[in-house]
Formats: sequence, C-alpha cells, structure tokens
Amino acid sequence: MAMLTKGRASAAALALLGLSLALPPSAVAAPELVLKGGTSFAKGFALPYMLTDFLKPRLEKYSNGRLSLEAHIAGSLCNEKSCVEQVKLGQTDLATVSVANYGGFGKTFELLTLPYIFADTPAAKKVMDQFLAKELRALGEKNENLKVLAIVPMLGFRALQHNLGKPVKTPADLKNIKIRVTKSPLDGALLRAWGAAATPVDWSETYDAVHQRVARGLYIPQGIYVKMKFSEVAPQVTLTGGAWTPMMFFTDLKRYQKLPDWARAAIDKAGDELQAAAFDIDAKFEAETDAVVQNAIKAGKVTVYQPTAAELKLWSKAAAQSWLVAKKLGLYNAKLTRRILEVQSDQKEFLAELTKIGAL
Repeated sequence: MAMLTKGRASAAALALLGLSLALPPSAVAAPELVLKGGTSFAKGFALPYMLTDFLKPRLEKYSNGRLSLEAHIAGSLCNEKSCVEQVKLGQTDLATVSVANYGGFGKTFELLTLPYIFADTPAAKKVMDQFLAKELRALGEKNENLKVLAIVPMLGFRALQHNLGKPVKTPADLKNIKIRVTKSPLDGALLRAWGAAATPVDWSETYDAVHQRVARGLYIPQGIYVKMKFSEVAPQVTLTGGAWTPMMFFTDLKRYQKLPDWARAAIDKAGDELQAAAFDIDAKFEAETDAVVQNAIKAGKVTVYQPTAAELKLWSKAAAQSWLVAKKLGLYNAKLTRRILEVQSDQKEFLAELTKIGAL
C-alpha cells in the first residue's frame, strides 16, 4: 500500500546489538506497518470513536503490535468525496464515507438508502446481522474493487426539520415547500414524492440557506441536527423516519491484497468485530443526542411531531414512488431488496405497495 511505512529496527535486532534494554518500550515495539486512516466527522460522533477507540487498538492487538493506525478525524485528512478519491489513488489507506456519498463512485450499496427499506433500527440490525452486511461486503469486492471492513449505522434514521411555524403532519403539508436535499437523485426523488420542492444545497451552505429561508427545511438524522445546531434555524421536527444513514469503513481491495497475511488477518478480525458492535456503539451516541433534543423541547426551543400510525402510512406510501426513480437508475437488485423486506414482519404492507406500483 502506497501510504505504508516501515517501522524501526525490531526488538530482536536491537537485542543482538545489546541495546534493547537501554531503549524505551515505544522504540522496541515500533510497528512494521502504519496505516493512515481518516474520517470527515469530528469528535463527539460515533465514527471518530470507531476509528480511534475501536479499530486502532484492535489492529494493534491482533497484529501483536506489528500494525498501527494513524487516525485523522474532523476532515483533517479528507472529507467524504476526497476520502474515496484518496483511497482509490493510494494516498490514504483507510477511510469512512456515507453510502449516499459513495453512490457517485458505484451502485452496490445504494439499496441501503432506499426509503423505508428498513422499518426501524432494530429491523436494520436484524437484517444486517443475519445476512446483508456479509453479502454487501462480498459484492463490494466483486463489483467495486472495494474492501469494506464494516457497514455501520450513523445516528439512526433521518427526520424532517423545518421552520414553517406549524406542524407538518402528512406529505400534503409539504406541498411546494422548498426542502434542502443533497445532489443524490434518490434524495431529490423522495422529497418530490412527498410533494416538496427539492432544493439542492451543498452541505457547507445548508445552515445559511435554511436560516435565510432559501430552503425552509432539511432532512437529516436527528443527531447531526443537534450537533450542528440546526435547531436554531429549523426548530420544528417531524419524525417521518424513512431514510437510514449507513456509513462504510473501507480500503482499496488490490492494496489490501498486497499486505502480508498477518496484516490482512488483523484487519479482517478488527473489521468483523466493528461490524458486530456498530449498532450498540451508535445507540450510545444516539441516546446522547436524544437527550439534547428532549432538553430543547422542555426549554421550548424545539417542537417535535410524532405522526400517527395512519399518517406514517401516508409518508411511506408516497415515498414508494421514489423507488421507481431508483429502479430506472439501476440502484438496487430487486431480488435482494425483496428478500430484505420479506424478513421484516412489519414491512408486508409496504412490500405490497412497491409490488403494486412496479418497483419490485
């Protein structure tokens, strides 16, 4: 791998020179390989924790100190798009990216962003643990030349945040309202299916756009909404659910294959453990942001509307139309997607709707 560096002389070689006892432990145990890894998220989010507090010590442990991770957070090494580019160019060894942002490079993982493909977080965990994570990671190698260490959740599902001054209970309340979306065609298709005027805005400009009412709202996970202080400009929330927010830890497959067997084994074991622990880790961070939202509600700074069961059906039924856009773009495998929905007992009605309109 292009960014790998060789460690200093091993403890055994130093011992032959009679110097090992005179050297500090850090010099004796210097790693043979150092991986450079980055995430665009800052401290306080789950991803930096997973990188620095979970992966890093496990890579060192399972390689017996021969492998180390030089972790960079808060975009100090790369942001979402450039992380992918740098890994593919060999400038970075390991990085994180949202599945939505990776969509510009390949389609294998796009089905995870389909609206209402999972009923809720427990359903997402069940399906990912049972078969989906393993199958998608294998498809990533086959289709994208991508070695995915883990596919992890990022603060649950998105919600609709706005500054309309009244509750948004059903999609009818969004008719012609400008809502900020990413440049993802599926993102825009979903908001248009809900009746909104989908308004693409770069992330760096989103706060100002909502503040100045160029867009009257946005659709992001509640944790990001809280941490990025969007409650100041969009104090009303509707818990529509819908879009899950998965992230990936990945490296380039060909560069991974060039590593020594012991290094690949350490990476595989650490990645598998992260995959298994990811939902529990994310739940702790999500609980923290939920507490902040509850405090804001008590202080009168934020109002949250929970749609009734009948209203939620209106949101999901309308969202089904966006699947037709995804189908036209070839963003999902119908057989695999049907299987995902069929193992969720709460998705029978939504599956029937998708089948009825020809999305499946």
